[in-house]
Amino acid sequence: MRARIYPLALGKILHHSISNINQEVAGLMVGKVVSDVVEVWDTVTGSQQNSPAYVKLEESVMALVAEVLLENLPDLYIVGWYHSHPGLNVFMSPIDIETQRTYQAMFPKAIALVIDPVQFSVSWKISDLKIGVFRIDKNKGIVPVRFTLGLQRRKVLESTLIGLQTLDLMPKGPDVKDEELVKVSATEKTDNIDYIVKFFSRAKKLLPGKKDRSRGVDSSKVRFNQEEL
Repeated sequence: MRARIYPLALGKILHHSISNINQEVAGLMVGKVVSDVVEVWDTVTGSQQNSPAYVKLEESVMALVAEVLLENLPDLYIVGWYHSHPGLNVFMSPIDIETQRTYQAMFPKAIALVIDPVQFSVSWKISDLKIGVFRIDKNKGIVPVRFTLGLQRRKVLESTLIGLQTLDLMPKGPDVKDEELVKVSATEKTDNIDYIVKFFSRAKKLLPGKKDRSRGVDSSKVRFNQEEL
């Protein structure tokens, strides 16, 4: 099994983790499975408990996101979760393993994405961007999942347009009640898109040229692949 992450989803994960660089953050990944490839089209976050080395997304967030998707975007569903390890590197802790087992119990092909954004937030070099995607096997072993950046033009456009329609659940603060989760404003959406455009404008020159498309670019745990173009 492989994973394919589309630009909007990756940009939102980066934005979320870098905007809260001193705290772990978490969110849900939304997409679909196509020919045994888990496609991540968008991400959604919401109320959570966090610290520099711990994060827990409130269970009500998943229930609300699942309901919104079922009613408005029935072709998409929750395909996993992401969280950050700021300055701690990329790995699955014992708590992460148990959390991932819960996701896989609900959706057997669910994946977990872990990101350490600290070095990248300083250098903006792709080689400093630490990302890993994982699953857990039946013996509680950690299984790395190969992933690529989805760059097929039609799906990039489709996932971006759908992402702009998705109900984004944003945490307002530690005292906010679960039922007070709100839809992100148009201004905040614009800010997110501006950030994503800025990131990919800087990253574009580091992507492979035509001669390299068949093999992609591998920077540590990050693999950008243009074979879909």
